[in-house]
Amino acid sequence: MKFRSFLDSTHLLPLILLCAWAIPVKGQQVVNGSFESLTALPTTTGQWNLVPGWLGTGSSDNTPDAFHIQGTGGGDLPETPVAMVSPDQGMAIAGFMATGAAGTNRREYITGTFSQPLEPGASYRFTFRMTNGERTAFSQAGLEVSKLGMHFSMGPLQQVATNPLNEIPQFELTPAFYSREWETISFSFVAQGPWTCFTWGAFGPDDGRSIAVNEGDAPTMAYCFVDAFEIALDDDGITVDEEEVRGPMSKPTTVNLDENPSWFVPNAFTPNNDGDNDVFVPVLNNVEMKRFEVFSRWGEKVFALTSNIADGWDGTTTSGKDAESGTYVWQVDLVDADGKTISKSGAITLIR
Repeated sequence: MKFRSFLDSTHLLPLILLCAWAIPVKGQQVVNGSFESLTALPTTTGQWNLVPGWLGTGSSDNTPDAFHIQGTGGGDLPETPVAMVSPDQGMAIAGFMATGAAGTNRREYITGTFSQPLEPGASYRFTFRMTNGERTAFSQAGLEVSKLGMHFSMGPLQQVATNPLNEIPQFELTPAFYSREWETISFSFVAQGPWTCFTWGAFGPDDGRSIAVNEGDAPTMAYCFVDAFEIALDDDGITVDEEEVRGPMSKPTTVNLDENPSWFVPNAFTPNNDGDNDVFVPVLNNVEMKRFEVFSRWGEKVFALTSNIADGWDGTTTSGKDAESGTYVWQVDLVDADGKTISKSGAITLIR
């Protein structure tokens, strides 16, 4: 998305041309998943063409943004034209206008590629990080949006101007998203075909979608920064029988914790040893916990599930020190009664 640059500062660091691609290893990867490889350092917004491995949708109006710590003008970090934000990892991130104001049906999408086609019938885990950053006084952003989705395809999708893409996503993030901190989005799915691309954004028209003001007086868009895209074989890469492969129109196994009473995850706890709400642990019924981890806002793992689920996280780090008050990210894998793996992540606030 193109903006007039609000920043005139320059860096003394030399301009470096970055041409590295993902190093081939066994299995599929998201090519340039952390945006570290650039053909040039960004000097303004809208320079999506600088990012190898990432594609457009065939519309000249779909122009996501590349940001780099060593960039200049509107292409540098941490102060961008839409928000203050630092990379989740490395020195680069990307950003896009997920939607305009309600009723405008304005969209941008980001389309990435895999190092090799996915294997039909194989189960994969897809993970990435997203934030809205800390809004600045001059920003046009500040809207939150629900039903962001992921669509997998063999080749990039085609968009007209900034009109919505109407493909049905194979994964949908149902709750409205808005976060100043980096949040982890992770889900599992079964590849229905030899997919080579994925597209992330708000599919379909504004009708039935929540688009609301979260910050600012009159923001005109929901803007999201993204980083650290990864894909890996799930369940040790075990494939499923053909008759068990879900159709292309079905969603992968996900869960809305607000609608399903079989499990519940609190959003805050107070580990002050007063006997009340001292431990953070999901509440489960008829499901088995396979993985439960907690990370700091900087991505440091502070807790991982051991043998006893009931122990939960007591607010200490892996080194035994008291974790600071603030927001942490949890990730959980559950196995339901049908043997399906359900992945979910969210935020927990530690209050001392």
